Amino acid sequence: MSAAINSLMLRPAAQTETWAIQGLFEALHRYNASLDPLFALADGWEHVLAEHLSHTLTTGHGLTLLAWAEDLPIGLLMINGHTDSPLFLHRQWAEILALYVAPNAQGCGVADGLLDAGLAWARERGYARIQLYVTATNVRARRFYTRMGFQPVQEIWRREFGSIQHTPPDDPTCAVAYAHGHDLLVVHPHHLIAEEPCQ
Repeated sequence: MSAAINSLMLRPAAQTETWAIQGLFEALHRYNASLDPLFALADGWEHVLAEHLSHTLTTGHGLTLLAWAEDLPIGLLMINGHTDSPLFLHRQWAEILALYVAPNAQGCGVADGLLDAGLAWARERGYARIQLYVTATNVRARRFYTRMGFQPVQEIWRREFGSIQHTPPDDPTCAVAYAHGHDLLVVHPHHLIAEEPCQ
């Protein structure tokens, strides 16, 4: 594509456009997994993503935005409101779950437009900050977010143990609460009201 995309349109995703979201989300994580294999998507990821999209569309708890050129989806932004543990004083922020632009549309300002819309969404809802994860080797993303006013404030350090002989033990008292993980695309707390709290 040229340096400008004619007829570029950014709009919130509709329930009938799950196919477009899944295609871009899968491409994003295929790229992420090429930088860090631990970002590979699990079997059945489509179902988890569909549940998340249904939740955000019905509650407004998050924003899923698609960029279109003609009738082709070329960009995706997913952003959610995040509430951390009551242990912390500053518990709430907006979190970018996904930002991706198809390779043939990169460098045309699509990512800028998507992120600007996400920042506006977060400000309108009263969030004082917005956060995301970036793989250390993703130089292009690091340059982009720096240009957009972001700065690194934490690092994730990892030590690999190599192959494992068994899976870590589950805590059955917390199985429901952590069924979808700690952070990205988690089960939302108001879905768990009827469950016993973890001790």
